[in-house]
Amino acid sequence: MRSTEKIENCMDCKPITDRSEIPVFPMLISYPGVFAGITQKEMVDDPVKWMQALKATYDHIGYPDLSMPLPLGDVIFVQGLEARRPGYELPDNAQFQFIEAQRMDHDDYREILSKGWAKWNARYLRSIQNPPIKTGFGLIQRFIKVGKDGNRVADFLRGLGVEPITGTAVAPLFDQLSLVRSFTDFCLDLYDVPDLIQAVLKQESPKLTAATITNAKRSKVKRIHLFAMRSEANSISPELFDEFSYPSLKPMIEEFHKAGYRSVIHADGNWLPMLDRFLNLPKGSVHFEFDGVTDMFKASEILNGWHSMRGDVPATMLAFGAPDEVSEYCEKLIAGIGMKGGFVLGSGCEVPMNCKPENLLALMKSLKS
Repeated sequence: MRSTEKIENCMDCKPITDRSEIPVFPMLISYPGVFAGITQKEMVDDPVKWMQALKATYDHIGYPDLSMPLPLGDVIFVQGLEARRPGYELPDNAQFQFIEAQRMDHDDYREILSKGWAKWNARYLRSIQNPPIKTGFGLIQRFIKVGKDGNRVADFLRGLGVEPITGTAVAPLFDQLSLVRSFTDFCLDLYDVPDLIQAVLKQESPKLTAATITNAKRSKVKRIHLFAMRSEANSISPELFDEFSYPSLKPMIEEFHKAGYRSVIHADGNWLPMLDRFLNLPKGSVHFEFDGVTDMFKASEILNGWHSMRGDVPATMLAFGAPDEVSEYCEKLIAGIGMKGGFVLGSGCEVPMNCKPENLLALMKSLKS
């Protein structure tokens, strides 16, 4: 069965008869450079170097069904935070880092209401680059490069028989605001100026949704990544989720579905208390990527074949465990969840840079009959 068919069957939550029908997706971003002996700086500077490192890794572990669609340098840029990059602010082979600092105050919420999120965010994104991007046209050129690199990587992956997980990505506005404002101050704002935040979300979220669909149309992939990194139970309560996050996240997913796109929620953290809300969305409209914090087995019970999920071999196990331990854990996932359908076997978030190659190989081999 081809990867495209396995993926669609899985995300449509169709039943399976053999473990070979379960897609596999180890999230490889930084790790391929470690495996291939290509520095992180080289991969930041040159997408071709990243693709070479990725192929070298695949040649050793086997070819998965899915891959991240952007090279390392673009992954860092699109996060929308000030970054420390290998070879620039960090040593050549260091893991990239993000700096979360207060970049806005209450007056900025008002400015967003007056001028729009897109205009405000463009100025912010230009300011956090090193060196800063001086003009709006310069920022547009940087995003054009992201698009070109993404298409190049997609063609490269398909040539290997691997599908890009998504064609474009966005963080819901609630989550973007929490990053730019900084988490502690944003949490205080939820209590001090809730009406101001609600007004921004209500006015600007539909615009962000429409812009994301426009971007998605430039790709052949009918899946959109949603990085809702602050909408989970380790960050906010279910009550705050219902009040602030979900009222704009739900229509975003619904609009993507109407436009023919599936939402891939990169679900770091604990999503168990929030999952039942998504049962009110169209079946198969959401694919969750869990990172080792959400209990996979309880999540499977809640979703119950309504939405699909990926996970969740933990980074700690890949780095410090043994191959037998990885194989045993994968077998539990396959037997307990995977054989029901609607499941992608993969790493919990990104494969860490200190992953043991034999552990990654054990993950990939676990789906062979």
